[in-house]
Amino acid sequence: MKVITISREFGSGGRELGKRLADLLGYAYYDKEIETEIARRMDMDPGYIARHIDQGAIVNVRLHFGRTIAADDLLKQQIDILVEKQRLLRELASASNCVIVGRAADSILEEYRPFNLFVYADMEHRVKRCQKYGKEGEDLSESGLEKAIKKIDSKRSEYRKMFTGKGWGNMEDYHLCVNTTGLEIKEIVPHIAGYAENWLK
Repeated sequence: MKVITISREFGSGGRELGKRLADLLGYAYYDKEIETEIARRMDMDPGYIARHIDQGAIVNVRLHFGRTIAADDLLKQQIDILVEKQRLLRELASASNCVIVGRAADSILEEYRPFNLFVYADMEHRVKRCQKYGKEGEDLSESGLEKAIKKIDSKRSEYRKMFTGKGWGNMEDYHLCVNTTGLEIKEIVPHIAGYAENWLK
């Protein structure tokens, strides 16, 4: 099966790019569906799962992994979530051609030889995009969004480091890095699709 993974800076348009890329190529697309399925399998709240996976709430697991954890129910639960996530990602990658957004999929699915894409943009572009798609009642001020963007990116960096021991956004860890600053996602997707298809031959 052919697998494309997408790592992205918050507000860069990586999620939209991934969905459009999957639609164009006829691949399955997985993003928030991952947390929903893990929650179903573990009989837990999807929001709780999302906080632990997407927001990097379990980054301390690595420090304790391998120690006696029977007495630490919370840590055991966190590890169980990680194990289930890894199992699910491998099931998805084995089932069909797919695009997977985030979740350290590029590292977890390394044996599948995925095409790994990193999407980024300058801060001004990301702030404007967040303002455009932000929900009513959120702090959509430039300063508020910049602070939120940096915090989320920091969590994603920590989460990736937990799995790989590597930094986040290092170009040598990806097959293609795309700067979306000032670009329309829908206009660049066909070019990215062609590049990915050629690499995945």
